Amino acid sequence: MTNHPHASALALDELALGGLDRETAAQLEAHLASCPACQRDQQAAAELRDQFARSVLPRGLAARQPRRWVWLALPAFAAAMVLAVALWPRAAPIPELAIKGDASWQVFANRDGQTFSVRDGAELAAGDRIRFVVLSGGAHYVLVASVDSTGAATIYYPYGGEMSAAIQGEQVEPAGSIALDAAPGPERIYAILSDQPVAAADVVAQLREVAAGGAAAIRATPTLRLAARAQLSLVFEKAAP
Repeated sequence: MTNHPHASALALDELALGGLDRETAAQLEAHLASCPACQRDQQAAAELRDQFARSVLPRGLAARQPRRWVWLALPAFAAAMVLAVALWPRAAPIPELAIKGDASWQVFANRDGQTFSVRDGAELAAGDRIRFVVLSGGAHYVLVASVDSTGAATIYYPYGGEMSAAIQGEQVEPAGSIALDAAPGPERIYAILSDQPVAAADVVAQLREVAAGGAAAIRATPTLRLAARAQLSLVFEKAAP
């Protein structure tokens, strides 16, 4: 823990789920014993897992019998990413990362059968699969896009669409997930919530401008120049394989 003063959200989840080796777990527990900030993060993570167990799993199990992961790969929309369709438990949104108004979202990742929340600045790995649930905050349209360290700008929702998708109800929960490739570096995902449709081409153009500034610009640009009710954004780092 000497190189990382505070525990990451992933490390806390792995500790709770028994995913750390004995030495690493002991080091993390020793750090937690003397770090109030990480203790608060640990409590927040425990509450998130509890809410996931109470709100997500019962709905998924009620809809289907216990199931294994099933993925159907679709053609790649960008060199660095593919879109995959998953049988993923439908999740109730947990308010987090809202930038304006009541709009919020929750981003989840699955690694080796374990699901965990993705927070801003998280470290992910090749093969991790992420998905999201968006709470509209009264907006009528949503578009989800990303830009990565290779300069690829991708529209994830509506997949292949030219404009924002209309929101039916208060939340958007696409059935697809995003499978990460091995290209290292930052990637930022944006959810653009608006009262009028936003053109995907306008979003892609701005994402390419961000990418032209390199990794530092991707990490430092949480919003785009768009007429939107709210913009939700997070960046994660893909570790080198």
